[in-house]
Amino acid sequence: MASAPPSSSPDVEPSAPFLVNQRTEPDLEIFNWGECLEMNINNFFRTLLVVWLFVSFYVIEILYGPKNVWLGPNSSILVEPSSIFIKSLQVKELEESKPGLMLFGFSKSPSLDVYVNWSESRMFTISNSYKGWAYYLNQGTTLNISYNVKPQGSSVQLVVDEGIQEVSQSLLNNPTYRDTYWSWNLIQGSGLIELDINKSSSYYLAVANLQRKDVEVELDIDVRAVLYNTTSSFYNCTFSNGECTFNAMSLLGDYVVVTSPAPSQAQGVSIEDEWYIRFSYQPRWISYFIISVVVICFTLVAIHFSERLQPRTQLLANKDDDSSSTGSCNESFADDDADLEEFIGNEGEASKSNRGLCAICCDAPRDCFFLPCGHCVSCYQCGTKIEEAGGSCPICRRAVKKVKQIYKA
Repeated sequence: MASAPPSSSPDVEPSAPFLVNQRTEPDLEIFNWGECLEMNINNFFRTLLVVWLFVSFYVIEILYGPKNVWLGPNSSILVEPSSIFIKSLQVKELEESKPGLMLFGFSKSPSLDVYVNWSESRMFTISNSYKGWAYYLNQGTTLNISYNVKPQGSSVQLVVDEGIQEVSQSLLNNPTYRDTYWSWNLIQGSGLIELDINKSSSYYLAVANLQRKDVEVELDIDVRAVLYNTTSSFYNCTFSNGECTFNAMSLLGDYVVVTSPAPSQAQGVSIEDEWYIRFSYQPRWISYFIISVVVICFTLVAIHFSERLQPRTQLLANKDDDSSSTGSCNESFADDDADLEEFIGNEGEASKSNRGLCAICCDAPRDCFFLPCGHCVSCYQCGTKIEEAGGSCPICRRAVKKVKQIYKA
């Protein structure tokens, strides 16, 4: 004979099971400053590695990439190759080799204190074109340009610009772009223009006539040039085969000066001579390799220590010790019980009697905790279902990766 089902106590009304809504909206997530800081530190060091790669590219291809320079008579140019990144410097004449070019090597920066005065006269007729000359002028050089334009009433443009070897007639026609030139003057009749060079660089002096009628121009250019003192050099090269190579040696720094001669009939150098040269740098690859290895090692070590130093949530020990398991759940998460009561909406004395029951089924005792958050809020059976469903912790909403059972005596 089947026995009648036991009647429930009239004093205690069993709580109805409820469904936990697993919401994953980002606005309900608890912001984890530790994870954010760890991510930022890791990204910083990875960014540092990428920045070093870009710096290496800039040094090799731009800062120490090949450079072409025009030199006129009585010129000198200083180059400072870094012996850390540069193994050697090659200077080569790109056009027909001319006599008089010299290369000097120094262990310290030479002084810019040699003053040379020279002048040149140029007479030419120009129509609907321009005529120009290249110079390399050091800081402190002064130019006095006297001009005479014929016939009376005619005018031409006198342009001095930095770093170019030609002028654009389209820009000369547009008054808006005339201010982009280092010096621009509309000259007519007779006059004098004084220019002070405040930066060592290549300069191009040009006279342009945009009209179709012939204009006769006479220029007298007086130059007070400043050159580098080459008396203390420890190396020199005469460009006998059209090129010179300087091997960087001193870790404290190397300096190279290339000079052109003054106009001289004895040496066969005229005022019209120009030297077109190229500076080519051979990288010291071992330096880039060593620095890259150091940066990579530093990045890896920094990431490793940043991960170890980040504060982590203390999880329950995976042991079958009854007192340890029970104590950990009760001591570590006692503060979470108040949040749990608010979560399930229980009030009054009934909620106090259900503190040790599963927050999901409200029937079995809490005998498990979630990883990685460590919250103890459900029975092992309900916790396993949450894990299999890919759910989240009802307290902190973090994804449940694993469920550990707590064994009680």
